[in-house]
Amino acid sequence: MPTRKLYWQDPYRTTFTARVMQRLNGERPGVILNRTIFYPTGGGQPHDTGLLGGVRVIDVSSDDDGNIIHWLEAPLPQDADEVSGEIDWARRYDHMQQHSGQHLLSAAFQDILYRPTIGFHLSDNTVTIDLPGPPPDDEAVNRVLAFVQNAISEARPITAREYPLAEAIHLPLRKPPTVDGPIRVVEIQGLDWSACGGTHVRNTSEIGHLVITRLERRGDQTRVYFLAGGRANADHLQRIRVTRELSAMLTTGVEDLPAAIERLQEQMQQSQKALRQARDLLTQAEARRLIAEAPHSGGVDIVLHILESDDVKELSRLLQALIAVPNVVALLGWAGGGRPRWAAGRSSNVPLDMLESLAEVKEAYGVQGGGSPEMIQGAAPDEETMHKALHLLQAFAFDLPDID
Repeated sequence: MPTRKLYWQDPYRTTFTARVMQRLNGERPGVILNRTIFYPTGGGQPHDTGLLGGVRVIDVSSDDDGNIIHWLEAPLPQDADEVSGEIDWARRYDHMQQHSGQHLLSAAFQDILYRPTIGFHLSDNTVTIDLPGPPPDDEAVNRVLAFVQNAISEARPITAREYPLAEAIHLPLRKPPTVDGPIRVVEIQGLDWSACGGTHVRNTSEIGHLVITRLERRGDQTRVYFLAGGRANADHLQRIRVTRELSAMLTTGVEDLPAAIERLQEQMQQSQKALRQARDLLTQAEARRLIAEAPHSGGVDIVLHILESDDVKELSRLLQALIAVPNVVALLGWAGGGRPRWAAGRSSNVPLDMLESLAEVKEAYGVQGGGSPEMIQGAAPDEETMHKALHLLQAFAFDLPDID
């Protein structure tokens, strides 16, 4: 006999007693009972948790024979032929609110926008349904939510009943049956009929409130993120807190927050632009200083410099500024944190193939790197190796023919 599903008879029941029918011993202990109020994962709804014989139930699943398997944190005592159980009611009721909210929201999208639900997922953090087509616009979403809130205010009964397949196929089900046996149908009175094995609240008023928090395009489908019941209330309170704090920080009313944030974004963009311009001027000034102090050979200024900046990106910026000037070979190192980095380049009029030089440096010191005939860069295992590599590159530059 399959496990008797007490959660279908009364989803509000929180305690029960049952006989132990089978013990499962493996990587984690499990037990099958003759009856249970623990809902197993299925139909988009997560499993219940709670206690069984004083042992924590960490997962619940069902097998092909209709048995409910309770996976436990520790084995039950061997002499326990009968056990008492208690579910985590807060978790169960949250799942009931979200699942009933999903049925109502799916009915609204179906009736208002002719968008059938093709996927449902409920987790501890998110609740979603998937719809065909692109995201609907704000006006359409508002019509869907108005439908939902009106149904909630009407406190329409939500009931579940098993029908023979021959009768179920004549009901206005949102999706056709996929099984051959009896069909359990959850009905929101006058609005929705869905084949479903989940747990639900008694009427739509217990859904409390439902909000759509985000629409996300996923290929040719739309994922709708929503919250119902206690989750919707918690989200509402959080949004009030955040907007209150932002209003205080920006010394403006809630209704003026978008404009105030837009002004801040514009100011930040202007500041970032000014910062980039100032940084570029400083980099160019540093490049001019290094060129002025660099040794000359054959009409070429050969710059060898180790940066002290904490920003490794400065290596590339300074190199670009140096080789933008004619008659320059630049050899830069950076050891500001982590693995030492190096970069080297030459002006476009300097006849030095940096890749050929790199090949010899790799053979001599085993540094990593790559690039082009004009510019190379890479890493060294330590600072000493980096210095040796740069000095070898410097020697190649000193051997250049006179380009004056």
